[in-house]
Amino acid sequence: MAGQYVNIIVPGYSSLYVRDLSYTPGTGEPDGINPFNPDSDSPLVEGEWLERTGADKLTRGGDLAVAEAASAGTATEESDKPAFLYFNERGRYDVQLTRRAHIIQGPAGFEFRTRLVVDDTYSVGDKVSVWYYDGPSGAWGTHRRVLGKAGMSNAYVVGYVTRVFGSSDIAVMYSPGVNL
Repeated sequence: MAGQYVNIIVPGYSSLYVRDLSYTPGTGEPDGINPFNPDSDSPLVEGEWLERTGADKLTRGGDLAVAEAASAGTATEESDKPAFLYFNERGRYDVQLTRRAHIIQGPAGFEFRTRLVVDDTYSVGDKVSVWYYDGPSGAWGTHRRVLGKAGMSNAYVVGYVTRVFGSSDIAVMYSPGVNL
């Protein structure tokens, strides 16, 4: 299956472990927002990473105020919490009403191509983790949880680069929790 910013390469969508979980606004996000509404200020897009907050709830994670204080195009915070790939099935309009995020939980070893990354230079084998990113206006938007090169020793690494297609366009093998 293919989305605008993420494509599942191997083994195919029907083989993946998926789940629909409730969404709760992250720190600094206004109460009452509906990130599933494509016309909202900061809607979720396929390929974003959501953190599990416990009690079967998901959030963007990070601190919106920290991201807004940084200059546009700056990765501000690397996550050390487990995160899951948001992937909305085409034609699922019920999510605007239910506010449940459709995430891929595994299995380890699936490969996907993504364009939601903060760095523009990658090499095969680079480990990637989830970063809070304030993207430049007019790109894929602001205030997203996207992939970047793993840097902290306690970062939650979600996988490693298997192919480089171009600037900010990579394939990743999902292998959650691998250490630096």
